[in-house]
Formats: sequence, C-alpha cells, structure tokens
Amino acid sequence: MTVQIGKLLKDNSNYSFVQSEDKKLLLFNWKHVAGLSIQVFQRGISKFAEQCKRHKPTHAVIDARALDQGSPAVAWLRSQDVETTLEDYMTWWTREVLPVYQDAGISSLAVATGDPNAPGELTSLPPEVRFKMGYFPDLETSLDWKPE
Repeated sequence: MTVQIGKLLKDNSNYSFVQSEDKKLLLFNWKHVAGLSIQVFQRGISKFAEQCKRHKPTHAVIDARALDQGSPAVAWLRSQDVETTLEDYMTWWTREVLPVYQDAGISSLAVATGDPNAPGELTSLPPEVRFKMGYFPDLETSLDWKPE
C-alpha cells in the first residue's frame, strides 16, 4: 500500500491521519516531537481512535517510528521512569481507547515501531480485545499485514 495514495484527514505539528483510497485503512503518522508529553501522546491516540470510529476502516496502522525515544510519552508507554501517581499505559488504553476501537469495528491494529526486533503479530491479548494486533519494524510491513 502506498501511503501517499489516499485522503489526508488531519495534519498538525504532532501527527497526521491518512485514509487509503479504498477506505479500508487508516494511517496515524506520528511526527518527531522533541520531549513529547504524555498528555499530547494521549490526545493523539484518542483522536486516532475517534477517526477510526468515524471512518470505519478495516485496518488501523500507527507509524510510531518518529517518536522521540527519550520523551516522557515513550517512557510512559514502556512503563519506564514514570511518576508513580500516573496510571500505566495499558490501564489507560484499555479504559479510554479500546472501547472506541471496538465500536469502530477494526479487524487489525498494526504499529510500525522502527525496532528491528519488533515481535510481529501478538498472540496473547487481553480477552476484551476483539481485533488482531501487531508490532512491526517498518511501515511497509505494518501496511501489508492483513491477519486472518
């Protein structure tokens, strides 16, 4: 799939959303934001889930390769060096984001991480997740992944 072919739904200084021409895929493209805050990260993830609910893609893809690996947001995502007063990422994601993805009816969520050791399709997901998920090293693999 070519990312440039499609409709740009939103573009700001933190990220963009692109819908494929056939409307079956929605791409969330994070931009590099030095020191990305947890709050901006949460808003971006929530806005993408809302776009999925609005546009009803079959496949959702997040390109996270440009995220600032030293940012508070990435530390929170990885449960590293985070204030103990903050809830963890998975608790927040399960409560705030997962229900929106479920309502959107996506069949898969792929994340391009930039990590050559990304695990691929996840085989162990919480029981409430009704779609396939995977973490992949590059965007092309994430876009091409269509689980059965």
